[in-house]
Amino acid sequence: MSDGLVPSETPSPSRAEVLYRHIASRLSTWKFWSPIVYGAVGVVVGILFLLELGYLHLYRLPFALSQVNPLLSGFYVTLEVVAVILSLGFGLGFLIGWARTTRFLVLRGLGSVYVDFFRSMPPIALIFFASLIGALALKGSNFNPFEVHNITLWLGVIALGFHTAAYQAEIVRAGILSVPTGQTEAADAVGISRIRSMFTVTLPQAFRLSLPALGNEFSSSIKDTSLLSVIGWLELSGIAFVQTSLAFKTYLYGSLVIWIEAGFLYFVATYIVTRTVRGIEDLYKVPGLEVAH
Repeated sequence: MSDGLVPSETPSPSRAEVLYRHIASRLSTWKFWSPIVYGAVGVVVGILFLLELGYLHLYRLPFALSQVNPLLSGFYVTLEVVAVILSLGFGLGFLIGWARTTRFLVLRGLGSVYVDFFRSMPPIALIFFASLIGALALKGSNFNPFEVHNITLWLGVIALGFHTAAYQAEIVRAGILSVPTGQTEAADAVGISRIRSMFTVTLPQAFRLSLPALGNEFSSSIKDTSLLSVIGWLELSGIAFVQTSLAFKTYLYGSLVIWIEAGFLYFVATYIVTRTVRGIEDLYKVPGLEVAH
């Protein structure tokens, strides 16, 4: 420059800024929002269709409407239980899946025993065992019967969380092992520690690759909550069983109406969770490295 001034350099954006711009660009596309819009439209169309069948007297519409509030109360309990199961299952599944990929033989062995045991047991048996063992352990304690009952109910939820954790552990393990070893070796070559390499190189890629399988497991866990009714949980299926027994004597087809409504609510919960996982997958998708669906 003739005046002796040095042109200023434009600072490169930070990683947080790049990530923010990437997410903002994905959120502004119709491809991201279209499944949500289509799902909402499908729910509205389904409700209108069922109402129309009621207006045509193909079933008792007043009876169906009277079941909405009880089923919604059970649906809210189901959402509460699902939040606990998915959080417990993902946290525990991540730790066990990571343990099964370490070089420590003891951790790998313990992880293998855990996965083999809980994957070989049907979830309903685990729910029964946890509830009954908890009731026997608390027999003669200072807890009142109401507190004992609540504890045994939540032990069934924890058992279901342990069950899904075994499957999620295998998903996490497969995701970690799917990351090419050349990338971790490159991280070692540039002086990145193994722990930092795990969190900055391996886990982000493993998480992205594991999302489709995790979405499937999350949807299965939502439907498995229906098994909790066998130990007294009044979640969606528990309420549906109660309402069916009450309506059977007065309306022969009442049970069919009740379970159609319950199935519709299960569909809504499953759709929301699976589409949320799919949306997260789209946000962090790397062109050319997509996972086939």
